[in-house]
Amino acid sequence: MNSLRAIRIFVCYIFFAASVLYLFVKGAADNLTHLSESVQIIPSALAMSIGATSFWLVATFVFGRIYCSSVCPVGTLQDSATWLRRNIRRYPKLKHIQNPIGKRPLFAPFSYRHRGKVGSAVLLLYLALLLPGFYALAALLEPWNIMRLAARYFNPAPTSPTPALLFAGDFLAGTITGMFLCGAIWVLALFRGRRFCTQICPIGTILGFISERSVYQIEFDPDKCINCMKCEDICKSECIKVVSRYVDNSRCVRCFDCLHVCPNYAIRYRRDRQRRSTPLLRRRARV
Repeated sequence: MNSLRAIRIFVCYIFFAASVLYLFVKGAADNLTHLSESVQIIPSALAMSIGATSFWLVATFVFGRIYCSSVCPVGTLQDSATWLRRNIRRYPKLKHIQNPIGKRPLFAPFSYRHRGKVGSAVLLLYLALLLPGFYALAALLEPWNIMRLAARYFNPAPTSPTPALLFAGDFLAGTITGMFLCGAIWVLALFRGRRFCTQICPIGTILGFISERSVYQIEFDPDKCINCMKCEDICKSECIKVVSRYVDNSRCVRCFDCLHVCPNYAIRYRRDRQRRSTPLLRRRARV
């Protein structure tokens, strides 16, 4: 299972580097870097090409939200914040900084949180902006367009067709806005993990509806779980509840960190549902 995590990290690094080169560096729009845009859901949908969009919808139905953990550059940006958070926790003086609006330390381990209705509300707002044609505002909620907006001043060529026309005549203002949004998402990830993906991003919410019924899902083997809490502590989507042996697969972004830290292989990524193997809970064989 650790190989899945290694592959995921390798792929996200490749696509993040290609996306940064394509968007921010002039003259870097070769086949490899241009591919970083072609495989994104929103550019594919806007180009009236159902290839990439259909692929990710089918892939999400089969494997879950692998798009969010491997190809989306804003997802990788958030992962850099959660990586820093884990390293901050290694220093006792920083580890115990108190949250001024809560009782837990500011950099306490992640814990399960209910899904809530914020994601659905943001999705409805996003659709309400799209229907009347206010795509310039709706684009500010899309991860790829946020990255394109941040790069407008540095490399106008690949960002000139961006639908965020609020800053069509002012590349500097658009870049400042994009940088501010990227910074806000990064800070949010530092303290709340993948909260942007699970409660704000409309694309993530749509994929979450599909991922909840995906063929392959993250789930517990209750006979092996020893309640060490490591999987819940590291879950950046805050979708694992060890006490109930529950994983909210609609929010799980398939980072596979939980599989990596589990000492007893009690949480797995599998297709068939795991059943308790204790004799009292087995069905009696028919005679």
